[in-house]
This record gives sequence, C-alpha cells and structure tokens, in this order.
Amino acid sequence: MKLFFSDYDMTIYINEVIDDGVLPAIKKWRDSGNLFIIATGRNIFSILDAVEKHNIEFDYIIANNGSIVLNNKKEILLKKIIEDNIAYDVINFLYNNYNDHVEFVNNSEIIAVKAKNNDSEPLHDVDRIINIDEIYSIKNIIQINKLSSDVGRTISIADDINKHFNTVVAYANIRYIDIVPKGINKTTGIKYIEDIVKKENKNIDRILVAGDSNNDIEMIREYDGYVQVNAKEDIKKLSNKYFNTITEIINKNL
Repeated sequence: MKLFFSDYDMTIYINEVIDDGVLPAIKKWRDSGNLFIIATGRNIFSILDAVEKHNIEFDYIIANNGSIVLNNKKEILLKKIIEDNIAYDVINFLYNNYNDHVEFVNNSEIIAVKAKNNDSEPLHDVDRIINIDEIYSIKNIIQINKLSSDVGRTISIADDINKHFNTVVAYANIRYIDIVPKGINKTTGIKYIEDIVKKENKNIDRILVAGDSNNDIEMIREYDGYVQVNAKEDIKKLSNKYFNTITEIINKNL
C-alpha cells in the first residue's frame, strides 16, 4: 500500500481549477488499494466545502496545517488547539500592529475580529464578526489567520510572529499567514495517519507527498517530496522532482 499526501491549493486546485485528469487519477489510485490524503492549511470548514463541491475522493484530510485530522466519514480523529491565553496574545498582537481583520477558527465557527483602523469587510465568509474585547469568550481556537497585502508583507508578518512567540508557529502562504501551535505541521499529521495504518496491520510500501508553499516544507524535506513547477524558487530548491498536476505523480507511482 502506498500513501499519497497532497496539498490542496496550487497542488490539486490550481488557479481555481482542478485539471480534468485529477479526479479520475485519484479514483484509480484508491481503486488500486492505495490511500489518498489531502494535507492543507485550509480550515476544516473550507476544505470540507471544497471536497464536496468538487466531489474529491479521499481517505483522510489533514486540515489547519496539521491541527486537525479527519477520516473519510468526516470524523475528527485528532485536534490540537492553541492554549486560550496564547491565542488571545497572538490575536491582540496582530490587531494592534497590523491593519485589517484577524480571523480564527475553533470547533464550530470561523470568526473575524473587526479591524482596528478601518471598517472594511473580511474577504472570506465568516460566521460572525466581533470586537477585540469579545475574544476572551472564545475557547478552543485551532488556527489564527491574517491576510496581508502582498507576498513580501506576508513573510514579514509571519517572521514577526515567529520572533515574538515561541509557543506558536506562523506559516507565510502567498497572502495569508496561518498560525498554529508550535510543533504542529503537516508532517505531524502524516505521522499520525502512518500510525493509524500500521495499527491496522497494513504494510506501507511508500509515502508520497506533494506541495508548493512554506507550510509544505517539512513534509517535502521529510519524505523527499514533489514540488509544483510554479512554486517559489526557495521551495523548488527542496526537491528535484517537479509536477504540473498530481495526475503525473499518480501515474508514475501506480
């Protein structure tokens, strides 16, 4: 049995399109007795909406950069939260130092904190918008997100978070910063699923991974992964194996 862990945005879903060959390839992969797992920085609600909209088959999902693991019955198998006081400190830091909204997700909803210096609306759908002093009633925060104006600023904000806090990690992904508990990433999610498969007495012949961004770095390094051809140069330097669509990876490894 082979396990294929694929990032979603710009790996499966490229420029807001899923290539025609991808879904049949995933089906062929699974029909051959292999497992297909989506590993994404998206929150649990966003990725479940996406797989339903596009009818994507999967065996597991790693969401929120490793903070959540789901099976194909959409049952949560693993959940890692940011401690309440740490989450509040990070949200306040972003609120006080950077413009626009701060968003975060917990067990049941996506919430945005009103921007400090303007009245703009969040760019993505959220369940509700609150004032900064209301955050203390929110518990079990899984991931914090911050939108930035461009890639360079995204990296700068993520670096600032990582410099000021040693209890969380911030990933810079194009225009979004994803913040999760320290020590959590897609690789920790992969290893959790590895353990599940081994406990079922199934042999793992090979683990394949594919991605394109900063939150894929750990898994690309750990598993000699594939990198999307349009990824940034610093990500492409991690591998000598490139792909246009994951169909190529699947066909090569069946």
